Order: sequence, then structure tokens, then C-alpha cells
Amino acid sequence: MLKLISTLSCCIALLGSPELIADEELRLGMSVALSGPAKDIGQQLRQGADLYFNYANGRANKTHPTISLVVLDDGYEPNRTVVNTRYLIEQHQVMALFGNMGTPTAHAIQAILTHHQLPILMPFTGADFLRHDTPFPVFNWRVSYMDEASEQVTYLVDEQGHKHIALLIQADEFGLTLEKSFRRALADRGMQPTVIARFRRNSADIKKALKVIMRSEATAVAMIGTYQPLSIFIDKAMHRGFKGTFSGVSFTSSRALFAQLTSKPTLMISEVVPALQTCQAELCDLFRTLAHRQGLQTSPQVFEGFLNAAIFTAALKHCPRPITRGCLPGALQRVLTEDKAIRYIFGLTETENKPRVYRSYFQ
Repeated sequence: MLKLISTLSCCIALLGSPELIADEELRLGMSVALSGPAKDIGQQLRQGADLYFNYANGRANKTHPTISLVVLDDGYEPNRTVVNTRYLIEQHQVMALFGNMGTPTAHAIQAILTHHQLPILMPFTGADFLRHDTPFPVFNWRVSYMDEASEQVTYLVDEQGHKHIALLIQADEFGLTLEKSFRRALADRGMQPTVIARFRRNSADIKKALKVIMRSEATAVAMIGTYQPLSIFIDKAMHRGFKGTFSGVSFTSSRALFAQLTSKPTLMISEVVPALQTCQAELCDLFRTLAHRQGLQTSPQVFEGFLNAAIFTAALKHCPRPITRGCLPGALQRVLTEDKAIRYIFGLTETENKPRVYRSYFQ
């Protein structure tokens, strides 16, 4: 059996915990932004997950329990994620958290996850603290933020030839995690950020950050944040004559960012899923078909939510009935190890077990 725990960024901690049992219905909890400045991200993740779970639950030959996804809005605010998590545990007795959105929000619920030994499965973040020595069960398949930072530095430095790179950073755990990753990636090339400017989470106030970067020697800006403040920053920088290159990570939400831009920047967003226009895998075909039937606009985030649900559903065949909480992490790992359809999506072979980082470009 191929060992994918490190190369696939899968962190699994199997610690003793009170078992929940699911036979006819399996409840998952999801806390994401459905309102506020980052709502498009949470809405897209939910749409993708619902798309596959509805498909899986509706199949006549299904052998797994009905999967119910309880989704609560946290507005991308950590204090609301804490309240939501407690509610999901106490009122809905969810078997696991699924597809939660954000680094600061995940950081805020670590104590709750540890106390209840509640698994957090496929969170929408590449943060290191969810990948190494976690005191609660975690399962990741998406690449790390270090992987995304390395891809962007390759693009900005090796391909575009930039020597002066600014960092525009959301001032929280998300920004701090990626700042460390970018510093490491740049240091590997004997470089450091030309300047670092910060802005507040869930705020579009980028005036000070814009002034700092425009006064610097930066010819490229690696951006760490969500689509709303980043779109404003790009448009204002372009309006003031900035002619360099921009990049952003997958959390930004490329679809939402591209839709809000009024300028025409040189812009690359690192992604964790393949482009749907070129993907030939069966799951890509299924996603396109189901999305078309629902009239759903596709995006990398909708596709990621869809893949999360597909991977989770596939894992249930590796759990004996009734399904228990403790079975889930190991079963999910088996999917990435053995499921050919899932492995094909990520380009995994007998000799290549590290998922790629993909790219989206603003056209």
C-alpha cells in the first residue's frame, strides 16, 4: 500500500473518543461564511458539497446511510465558528465537521475539537497547524499553503523575473501562516519580501497597505486575503500606475475575484483542483453534468466542495455498518490510497504521490 500521509498532506490522528454511530442517517456539520465579505467562498463550497451528496443520496443502489449536511453561517468570524461548533455538537450530534472554511476560524475551535475528539475533515485551509501532531482527528487532501506559496514564487521569480516582491497580508492566522510560507519560498532563492503591508480581516480598507506598497520598489505583489479587499487593491494599484504582477492563493476564490475586477491586471491564482475545461476524469464529467442540470455556475471552490463530498462518500464503503466516528479518518485515507477515480483527479500514479498545484489566470 502506498504511504500517502505526508506526501498527500493528510494528517490523521486516531485518539480515543466517545463513538457516535450512524446507520440510517449520518450527520456532518459545516461552518462557513454564507454572509459578509467572504460569502461567495462559503456559498460555493456548500453548493459543491450539496451537489454530490444529493446525487449520492438519490442513487437507487446506494449502500451507505443518508448523508445530511448541516450548514451554519459564521461570516468568516472565529467567535461565530466557536458558537456554531458547539451548536453542531450539542444540538445536532454531528459525527464530524466537514469542509469548514478558513484558517482563523479553524484555529479558534481547536480546544473544542480536542475536548470532544471531533474529526475535522477536508477543511478549506492549507494551514500547518492542521497538518502536524494535531490533538484531534484531522483529514486533509488539499495541498498546503507552503506548496501554494512555492508555486507562486516559481511564477513570480523564475518565470516572470521579478526581484522585488511585496506581500499584502490579511492580519490574522491566515496571513501569518502564509507569510511564513512565502518567506521560506523566497529565502530558498536568497530573497526576502521587499515590503509587507497588512489589512484587517473582513475589511476592505486597504488604503494604508496600498500606500506602503506603491511607495516601495515592488514590481510584484503576492496577496493573502479574500476576493473583496484584493479586488479593490488591484484596481486601485492599477489606477495609480502599477504595472507589475499580482498573485493570490486558492482561498482567495478566483471566480469571485475575477468577477469584481474592473482593471486588466497580470494575475495568477494558485488552485488545488484541476481546471474543469481540460479535466477528462469521470468525476469531472459527472460534476459538469450535474452542475449543468442544476444551472450551477462552476468554479474551483464549487468543484472542491464536490470532491470533498465524493471522497467522503467513497470512504463509507471502507467502514463496517453501523458507521462510527473512529472509522472515518482511516477510511478516507484508504480512498486516497486505493480509489483510482480519486487518484486520477489529482494526477497520482505509482511513482507520483504528491498532488499538483494548479493555476488560474485572469484573462
